Amino acid sequence: MNPKIILVKKPFADFIAVFLGILLTFAFAPYEIFPLSVVAPAGLLALILTVSVKRAFWLGYLFGIGLFGAGIYWVFISVHLFGDIPNSLAAIITGGLIAVLALFPATVCGVCNRYFPQQNTTKIILAFPAIWVFSEWVRSWIFTGFPWLFLGYSQTNSPLKGYAPILSVYGVSLAVLVSASLIVNALIQLQHKRYKDCYFHVFILFLIWIVGASLSYIPWTKPVGRPISVSLIQGNVPQTIKWSPDHINLSLERYASLTDSAWGKDKLIIWPESAIPMPLLDAEEFIETLDKKAKETGSHLIVGIPIQTANKDGYYNALVTLGEEKQVYLKRRLVPFGEYTPFQNWLERIFTYMNIPTSNLVPGKFDQQPLNINHVKILASICYEITFPDLIKSQDKTLGFLLTVTNDAWFGESAAQAQHLQMAAMRAIEMGRPVIFASNDGITAIIGPKGKIEAAAPPRKTFVLNASVQPMHGLTPWMKNGMDPILFILICFIFVAVRSKGKISDPQKKITQELMTSENANGRTI
Repeated sequence: MNPKIILVKKPFADFIAVFLGILLTFAFAPYEIFPLSVVAPAGLLALILTVSVKRAFWLGYLFGIGLFGAGIYWVFISVHLFGDIPNSLAAIITGGLIAVLALFPATVCGVCNRYFPQQNTTKIILAFPAIWVFSEWVRSWIFTGFPWLFLGYSQTNSPLKGYAPILSVYGVSLAVLVSASLIVNALIQLQHKRYKDCYFHVFILFLIWIVGASLSYIPWTKPVGRPISVSLIQGNVPQTIKWSPDHINLSLERYASLTDSAWGKDKLIIWPESAIPMPLLDAEEFIETLDKKAKETGSHLIVGIPIQTANKDGYYNALVTLGEEKQVYLKRRLVPFGEYTPFQNWLERIFTYMNIPTSNLVPGKFDQQPLNINHVKILASICYEITFPDLIKSQDKTLGFLLTVTNDAWFGESAAQAQHLQMAAMRAIEMGRPVIFASNDGITAIIGPKGKIEAAAPPRKTFVLNASVQPMHGLTPWMKNGMDPILFILICFIFVAVRSKGKISDPQKKITQELMTSENANGRTI
């Protein structure tokens, strides 16, 4: 197969790569133009098809700079405005994170052209998508992980979300990438007037989306018991004063006042992450008052509060339940720089020398039991944790629903709040269960088991969201099988692509060599 070549000068190709990365961010919340998640990778694939390994790596890196530069700019807001880190250092931290994350799409493009230099169908449709999804999986755990802007997250309102209960967000990403690859290959076939092959690729493309839509209608889980009445308290306490000793009473009084009208028999009331901005021992009197009120009214209250460790050398980011049930959940996955200092041995010395505050939070044990409220199991998580599919996944078919509490005021008025909620919606789809998303200043919401927002509070407003949640039981294939099926599929894709490496005609080898020579001599590329 000889793809028709359109020569584009390098500077213009570089611009296109950055533009495509930026364009991809509009596929995610709050914009949710999900077709762009197909268009952008298709454009990148077309750019790298016949270039050298080094050039492919560079184009992938520029794509990553555009994607993460436009997609996670809010890190600067968190680090500088609310983390009290100087402007210049915050810019270095944010820029460094973007530069590192850009290495992932760069590696995808470089590896694809290094080990699959041929321009055949298997490289385009199998190798490129498999390498990309594998890179997303690696990004979810390497250096504690940063699973933001996975392609699959852009599809919470598209037909492709039907693959999520089977293969999780990774399977949705694979469907997106195969769709992009089919478009590229179909256009190549069309250029060579191979109409049957072109139509076949289009047919497979439509089939992927139709199957995804059909899978969305499968009831993987079923309702159990009566809906639970819940009140989510959105205090909207400004992040700039939340942890100030002079304003602690503001938080306590506001949340207590908003809860006065919410008490009621069997009512589940939820306060967000660190709603009580002081350690549990220091807030003992206030906690006892709340506990007494919960018992008197037959209510169940879940509050976010720091808990000091037994040896008193740090704190847990925690949830505690008040009322008849007394339980604790300790956050397991902490935010780098926000909640702990990576490479602590030497970075902490630098921060101390520059008079930059550091956090001393410690993670809880990974194996923690679900909260149990009135015989309903609740899988709890705090903020950042909901973004990790492997961390949230459980094989407990009796889980009623998921709960995540957060303080997204750290993100300011950026797109991060909407992105965070979108990832929580993907967890609901994967596990076939509602998600309660309780935030300090938004977006507080109830997400249905199909990923639809069923109720939401207005962002950056003091608000009490009253709603009901229907517990669900059952196991989705993702809950039962985990990563094994999607990793098996990726391995099969790579295996077939490797097996077909030698199936390339001599004329095509000559064309590819001529293109490489032209690139080196004329500074041009696809």
